[in-house]
Amino acid sequence: MAEILPDLQAGSFDCARIDPTDYDLWLETRLSQGIAADKTWLASQPVFPAITLCEFIGAALLRKQDEAPDDRRAKSTGFAFVSQGPDGIRAALDILMRSQDGGHIVTQGELGPLFKHLKGIYLDDDAFAGFRGILRDYFLKIWPLAPGDDLLGETVTERRLHSLTSASKETGIGPAVLDDFLTEAGAFAPGDARADARKTFDAKAWQHILDEIPTLVGPIALRKAIGATLAELKGLKADGVLVPRTKVATIKSPWRIADGQALLEELEAYAQPVAPEEPGWETIQLVHKRLDLPVGEIIAAIRTGSLRLGQRPDVFGYHGLVVEITEVAAFKAKVAPKRKPSTSQGEMTAAAFARSAGIRGKGQFLALIEGGYTPAMLVVNPTTRRQEWRMSRDDIAAFEASYTTPSMLSAETGAHLNTIRAVLQSEGVRPFRPNGLDVGPVYLRNAVEPVVALLKSQRGK
Repeated sequence: MAEILPDLQAGSFDCARIDPTDYDLWLETRLSQGIAADKTWLASQPVFPAITLCEFIGAALLRKQDEAPDDRRAKSTGFAFVSQGPDGIRAALDILMRSQDGGHIVTQGELGPLFKHLKGIYLDDDAFAGFRGILRDYFLKIWPLAPGDDLLGETVTERRLHSLTSASKETGIGPAVLDDFLTEAGAFAPGDARADARKTFDAKAWQHILDEIPTLVGPIALRKAIGATLAELKGLKADGVLVPRTKVATIKSPWRIADGQALLEELEAYAQPVAPEEPGWETIQLVHKRLDLPVGEIIAAIRTGSLRLGQRPDVFGYHGLVVEITEVAAFKAKVAPKRKPSTSQGEMTAAAFARSAGIRGKGQFLALIEGGYTPAMLVVNPTTRRQEWRMSRDDIAAFEASYTTPSMLSAETGAHLNTIRAVLQSEGVRPFRPNGLDVGPVYLRNAVEPVVALLKSQRGK
């Protein structure tokens, strides 16, 4: 002491005065007056874990901004978020984990030092349990973690999210094919430019797509399964008698064998044996070409009993199904004056509208219509002769005035579907369930207005 006393008395060790930060004031109050004097959320947490989290999160935020994370600035920066509790911590994590393409960073990134300590020297420290729980809940919602993965010392028990990368590894299906299917199904907004590793989706909600894709086949396999020529399959597809699972042109295996087999079984139930040598009978495709009558119209007439269907016992499948040429010609002459355009301008099938709105569950939108909750028209399709629900522009406008869906909200706000679903859940907005009826991801328009405002405000930042 004697050695430095002269310098001390001369003021050589004096430093410039600085104003205390909110962190400094909080720490001084907490240490001198105890928990009772702490007016922040941190009153619920032990001091050392609070200091630690402020330091690590603050340092990460400064590094994210390419600034040097000195100890004092780091703690002050982190305190501004951590002192606000779980919402503030999540806000800081959102800043740290959001990538430029709109996805979430799927590595620890700037939070590497915090993870290292929480998984290392503080792993068994119960004082960190509260913070560890907040962090774990957050990352379970943004990272595509698999069962068995370790997250801050706890084993993940179920998968909540998939990314295109993780789903591709699990299924063996290329990420580009998965992207096409999932985008068409409504899991992603069109034009979603997130990288494959960051392009995440609800694993449970879209598992049926992942399960179905490997079962789909190309046209050759479907033709073999139902005994159809290439021209016959094209004819069935053109008139909507058989519909591929996807309309994405780059997908080479769009067909469900079960759909083809169901059609074949249905038609064979109508058929009566026709001897191989009996003249005047031709396949549906040949009669379609000969008489210029749509395949769908011929099959619709078979279903209503207006045309007989024969089956050649020596020919397998659809190619063995035949109709009598003269009978079909007479049928065409009879119905020709009654033909009308299949659709009116501005109309679309209810099924097509439901798909465009992201309502994919079988019968869900139909239940909404038949329950009288949204308008539609029941008409007879002039090609298939089957009844179907159609929606006019006014019907669609009426639906959009009363209801919305995550897909519609995505188009309206520009937000990702995953973001929309998360905000709906966090805001406590539940799907419309009239009398407990499951009508799919349909929400009352007036119930989601606060969510729309929130999404638009976030988009504008």
